[in-house]
Amino acid sequence: MKKFFQILGICSILVFSFYYTDKIALIVQEKNPVLKEIRAKGKDLQVNSVDATVMNEYIIPGLSGSKVNIEKSFLNMKSLNEYNEYYLVYDKITPKVSLQDNKDKIIISGNKKNNKVSLVLEYNEEIMKLLSAYKVDLLINKDNYINNTSFELINNETSSKLYKQVNTLLEKDKLNKNICLLNDYNKKICLEDENYLIKPSLILNASSIIEVKNALENGSIILIDKQAKIEDIKILLKQIKFQDLDIVYLSELIKE
Repeated sequence: MKKFFQILGICSILVFSFYYTDKIALIVQEKNPVLKEIRAKGKDLQVNSVDATVMNEYIIPGLSGSKVNIEKSFLNMKSLNEYNEYYLVYDKITPKVSLQDNKDKIIISGNKKNNKVSLVLEYNEEIMKLLSAYKVDLLINKDNYINNTSFELINNETSSKLYKQVNTLLEKDKLNKNICLLNDYNKKICLEDENYLIKPSLILNASSIIEVKNALENGSIILIDKQAKIEDIKILLKQIKFQDLDIVYLSELIKE
């Protein structure tokens, strides 16, 4: 029995010793100048998220934020024994009101804090040639489907059967972005597939260049009608450049 209590006493001392050692190590670590600098700089580097804006059936995507992961950043710099911003590790901050949780809403714009716009083309080979160097989206159907990575392809079929056939082609070619440009016929199909529903904010046709040019802004989604004039499209491109806007794929424009 005496031996048992001796062993118990030794174990208690060891446990206390380990606990005390860990506490000391923690105190020393907390005073580490590298860790202190990471904490201080991390506050300034944090970017808060922006919630999506919901207006009845419509929505404008929010923006994700980011914050410094203190522990992972410190582990990266510990062996260097000095602060280096290159080794910072960031965690994503998702919006509380998110596009992902509101996929039944219709997107009418990209977030206006970004200087980006998107162009969506109806199928017209002359216009496609003009815009082949830009990141634009192309509406396609079963008859004009092309596996062309110059464009981001959007399924524009209106019947359920043909829509699914085009979706199969997009999936096969790994080009499906799960985006629907809404028309009078496809809302039900798009909702069933849980695609992102998008309504253009501007439409460039044979006679609307003045209205489009005057209304162009951050986040605009411009549908270019197949009847649009080449000279009008060139004017639009110059206006986009003048306003220092980037032309991006729809998938990028709506990304939070």
